[in-house]
Amino acid sequence: MTEKHIKDPLSDYDNESVATRQAIHRGGRKSIYMAGIVAAGGGFVVGFDTGAVSGTMVLQPFMDKFLNVDATYRSALLVAMMLLTATIGGLASGNVCDYMGRKNTILLGTSVFGIGALFETIGYNFGLLMAGRLFVGLGEGFLTNAIPLYHTEIAPPDIRGRLITLFSAMSSVGTIVGYFVNFGTSYIDNDWAWRTPFLVQLIVCIFLLSAYFLPYSPRWLIDKGRKEEALLVLAKLHESTVEDPEVRNEYQCICEEIQVERSFGTRTYVECFRGTNLKRTLFALFTGNGAAFTGTYSITYYAPSIFQQAGVGSTSISLATSGASNILVLVVTLLTVLFIDRLGRRGIFASGALMMGLSMYIVGGLFQGYCFLDAEGNVGLSNKHAQACVIAFVFIFQAAYAYSWGPVAYIYPAEISNMRTRAKVIALAYGLNWAIGIFMTFVMPIFMDNTIYGGYYFFGACCSILFIGSFWLPETKGKTLEEIDRMFNPF
Repeated sequence: MTEKHIKDPLSDYDNESVATRQAIHRGGRKSIYMAGIVAAGGGFVVGFDTGAVSGTMVLQPFMDKFLNVDATYRSALLVAMMLLTATIGGLASGNVCDYMGRKNTILLGTSVFGIGALFETIGYNFGLLMAGRLFVGLGEGFLTNAIPLYHTEIAPPDIRGRLITLFSAMSSVGTIVGYFVNFGTSYIDNDWAWRTPFLVQLIVCIFLLSAYFLPYSPRWLIDKGRKEEALLVLAKLHESTVEDPEVRNEYQCICEEIQVERSFGTRTYVECFRGTNLKRTLFALFTGNGAAFTGTYSITYYAPSIFQQAGVGSTSISLATSGASNILVLVVTLLTVLFIDRLGRRGIFASGALMMGLSMYIVGGLFQGYCFLDAEGNVGLSNKHAQACVIAFVFIFQAAYAYSWGPVAYIYPAEISNMRTRAKVIALAYGLNWAIGIFMTFVMPIFMDNTIYGGYYFFGACCSILFIGSFWLPETKGKTLEEIDRMFNPF
């Protein structure tokens, strides 16, 4: 059926008076929040994987079984190959989200992640474990793109930032749980020390299949010509009826935007770099990929090793310290959820980059000034005050990231893209983020084994560049997606 033959479900109401429309009761926001929270559950397994894997790789039973040969190479490979398939999943998610929908892509990502967790749980050799990591990465690539995209398209402008930040909040919760599950299993002296965290991931993925009951993105439904269903979804999300003027106004705005976008023909990735879309895409790439250049991948994955170098003691205590740092991250992220829509995106980017850059310069300076090698070749700090400062500034770095580039780098690319290119621009912004993570994952062990402090200076320099670049970003706080579109297409 062609577009011109699709009946507009609002056509029967076109002659209704404005006074009548305004008299209709406005709905609530509980349905939007509930849909947002369920979708954000995918962030939990993504975060749990980060916390679990970083801790699992320093557990003795895991090391004896999988890292007994070429330990440094294999540990980096486990992380990097996951990031590789996450990159593939992220880049592919643009077409997948447009074809099968945001909700179904979330379900696909959850299922693929679950298969990977199953392989990891039953893994009896390095090959099967690696296969599990590849599936997990592919699932993460789908999830980290589809969930913020889904949140963007169901949220009103005044809570859009808050809703998208739920993904980061759930990721922080998952990371904490992952660390402390590892802390508990670190006292187990058999294979269940590392099987248990992977089993928990599998169980959570099964529960997350409840995303099947989520409503579809109304923008995607309208784009597919399913207008009546889209109007009902909008009414449900607003806890109102199809006669609600707010629901109908949003519906009409989306229809008009999509009708204009369809006049440009077939969608391609090339279109993301044409006309006014070029500026949007560059801003999206700067913010989405800039988050990876802050050093967060390396600091998060290798936090237990960094804390051990800073003199916190045993493996269990280093895991507990890493978990404590992520509790701070969670608290900051929850505060960000509450206040993100009252603060400007540009100011958050700039202040976050400044704090992270200063933290990395200071940590690098402390390692340069006080590091030593013991008789076994292990790195340590000779000054107790320097040890405390390193731990404190790693905490500050992680808190600054959780307040700024962590959540807002998910928000901004989704906001500034139009409906026609949004899925593909997000795929580029978040997919390439994973690719940069591969580079960062290999860079940090090299720095830690050779220059020790060089990696921190490198991340500090990257944050300095991000700080300067933040002042060129257009402000999007409080604007509807259609208003943002007109910022880039004023005529």
